[in-house]
Amino acid sequence: MKLSYHWLKEFADVPANPRDLKSKLTSLGLGVESVSPFDDDWILDVEVTTNRPDCLNHYGVAREVSTAYHTPLRKLEVILKELGPPVSGSISIEILNPELCARYCGRVLRKVEVKPSPGWLVRRLEAMGQRSINNIADATNYVLMELGHPLHAFDLERLSQHKILVRRAKAGEGLRTLDGIDRKLASHDLVIADAERPVALAGVMGGEDSAITEGTRSVLLESAWFDPLTIRRAAKAQGMHTEASHRFERGADIEMAPLALDRCAQLIQQLAGGEILRAMVDVYPRPLKREKIHFERREMRRVLGSEVPWEEVERILRSLGFQVERRGAEAWGVTPPSFRLDVTREVDLIEEVARHFGYDRLPARLAPAPPRADRDLRRDKEWALSGALVSLGYRETITSSMVDPAENRKYSELDSIVLENPLSQEASALRTTAIPSMLAALRWNLDRDREDLRFFEMGKVYWRGKEGQPEERRVLTLGLTGHRRAASVHESAKDLDFFDLKGDLETIWELFDLEDLGFCPQGEDYYENGLRGEYHFQTTKLAAFGQLAASLAKEHKLKRPVWLAEIDLERLLERPLKSKSFQPYSKFPAVERDFSLLVPRQVTYERIAQTLKELALSEVANFRPVDLFYGGSKVAGEYSLLLRVTFQRMDHTLTGEEVAAASQKILDALASLTIRLRA
Repeated sequence: MKLSYHWLKEFADVPANPRDLKSKLTSLGLGVESVSPFDDDWILDVEVTTNRPDCLNHYGVAREVSTAYHTPLRKLEVILKELGPPVSGSISIEILNPELCARYCGRVLRKVEVKPSPGWLVRRLEAMGQRSINNIADATNYVLMELGHPLHAFDLERLSQHKILVRRAKAGEGLRTLDGIDRKLASHDLVIADAERPVALAGVMGGEDSAITEGTRSVLLESAWFDPLTIRRAAKAQGMHTEASHRFERGADIEMAPLALDRCAQLIQQLAGGEILRAMVDVYPRPLKREKIHFERREMRRVLGSEVPWEEVERILRSLGFQVERRGAEAWGVTPPSFRLDVTREVDLIEEVARHFGYDRLPARLAPAPPRADRDLRRDKEWALSGALVSLGYRETITSSMVDPAENRKYSELDSIVLENPLSQEASALRTTAIPSMLAALRWNLDRDREDLRFFEMGKVYWRGKEGQPEERRVLTLGLTGHRRAASVHESAKDLDFFDLKGDLETIWELFDLEDLGFCPQGEDYYENGLRGEYHFQTTKLAAFGQLAASLAKEHKLKRPVWLAEIDLERLLERPLKSKSFQPYSKFPAVERDFSLLVPRQVTYERIAQTLKELALSEVANFRPVDLFYGGSKVAGEYSLLLRVTFQRMDHTLTGEEVAAASQKILDALASLTIRLRA
């Protein structure tokens, strides 16, 4: 936003030179990027944040300047010389969609003379980066820069039946805008139409068919308020960004509409002559009413850490346009003005006071606060989990939650949430699974010759739940590919396999209290058959993992086998971490015995381990599988398992009889699973 130094001084006495004014405005939150001379003036290039559309004009910035320098803000005095009949007999205005157009004002000027603008107006517009068109169009642009409210002028005689309808566009309608481009309108676009056709894309640009020309003698001048989201959507869809849309999509001042209209009509009469018909048409179905905000002095003291004088608080707020009334000795009732839609809470008022009181005047210390006695146990679990994964060689990634819905459907049957205003087709829906995001991260690195990869992501997935309401849930996703160990002079390279990923998951489970956790060799269809599995906790699925199916890996152009795991992070974090305790070593010798077992093929090692754990023999220190062999059994459907058991007690050395008795108990327990010793 470009501002003229002399133009600002027409509304407020500025005691500072342009460069000092630059520093002052920057301290108020209006960052001035540069100050440059222009003829006998100075132009300030101001960066106005999106929440402050009230400062996209000279009058709004002058209000800030007058508050900062304790000078009065000069009010605009608009005196119109109205002649002729009432305007109501010359034009009719109807709003068919009041939720999209809350106010529409119109005035009619007759017997105007369209001609080039005078030199002073041309120079001011050029200083603002605007091109002079004619005196009518220049007047609307001048008022836009002065008051910040967009206006538009129609040739009244080119409007069918002298009628204005504010409505949505109809199917198949088009409009040639002032830039000479034929535009196809969508049903969600808001248009200004006459009795026959659209004559302007509301809040963005007028149409060529109703534009002001040298032959124009009667002008309909409009000033309105449009829904910001509707204007932003229309401007983006049409690839347009105008001075009008820039302001409307940020939130224009609805109460400024009639004042800006009168100011523009006054200026046109000065520049083009003619007569202004009496009164204006003001269609305003539901007038805006701002709610009062309760503002307490102690809350301001708590937030700022300092006391601000009572009188200074009231001066700042009143100077900025707020209505302030005292409520007892320690509070105010404050009504925000119509042009400050960003102020809705007590803390917003505190910010306004702090800006103008001066952040540099606030103490450089923190307000005292009692220490927290309670620990964030959930955060402790996350740190333990991420620490374990990092120690296993994983690196954390943060990926986008927006994915291609077609890609997402390959890995999830949940109903995804499609964005109304996506950046692209590849980012048009929120993911219901993090698998596509992890695959994209792996492929990006593989394409750049990074082969040994281990990634994890703690992110969210989204879906439509009951009654179509959106829901979200946190998940932990693992992705790995490459080698378990790279090749060296000592040994050849070892590729990652199913048990590397399964082992990493078991390392995670060891952190948490998951007594009823069970494994089953099944899983999702997008994993390779025979190389997939699931973990269930309390009868519900906690994790699914496996190798990505070869067909999908080919679609993603992945050069190596990829292993993936999806973990329900919220359910996992509901479980407590295992308590750590020291288990002393026994000072008595241990005895190892190998059991060569014949096991039915349907009996998994997990069932064997569970059976021995339930046996709970005090003589058994640990047990583990040592060798596995399929084939050669005299009985079909069996496999050979070599189980090594370590016997040891904490209080004495085991005798041969004790070891034999414990061994027999083990064999008896395994016999219930139809497991027997190999002959």
